[in-house]
Amino acid sequence: MKFLTRSGLGVLPIILIIAAILVSLPFPFLGRQWHLLMHILGAVLFIGNITVTAAWMILVVRSGQAKLVHFGARAVNQADLLFTVPGVLLIFLNGLTLAPAFGGTPWSVSWIAAALALLILSGIVWLWFLLRYQNQMVELSASGEQLSAKFMLVFRNWGIWGGIATVLPIISLVLMVFKPTLWG
Repeated sequence: MKFLTRSGLGVLPIILIIAAILVSLPFPFLGRQWHLLMHILGAVLFIGNITVTAAWMILVVRSGQAKLVHFGARAVNQADLLFTVPGVLLIFLNGLTLAPAFGGTPWSVSWIAAALALLILSGIVWLWFLLRYQNQMVELSASGEQLSAKFMLVFRNWGIWGGIATVLPIISLVLMVFKPTLWG
């Protein structure tokens, strides 16, 4: 995060998070279409970032250059602050505002409940596994010219858990689009 502070961008994630919250508030003059747009924007930011950062890391690790990998690993953490967090806020806050239009509370409509549960599970995987692996990749790539076997193990584990954390919100997105009745 030193990069963000040194370059004067240290406040940007905070501004983006506050902006995501503000545009999600149920102001009387902001109707359903506004919240739907913000909900979709959140999904684009979130799913776009988690897929693109995976591609970045695969490409930089294939280069075998520890300095490039270190830069890429740090960029993944920065991208989470700049895109993933505001995206998730937009998804949740606007989704909760939109849920009553589809039949009640988020937990009373099967496809909303399932999509929300998958999104929450993805967040748990991110918090429990991915953040730890991301920070380990930053640390392990900072030391030396070669990528160690330990780094490659951490990268493999990050890829496995990252794949799970990516598939879950994609399934959630499919549920949001098709709105199937899953139970009762």
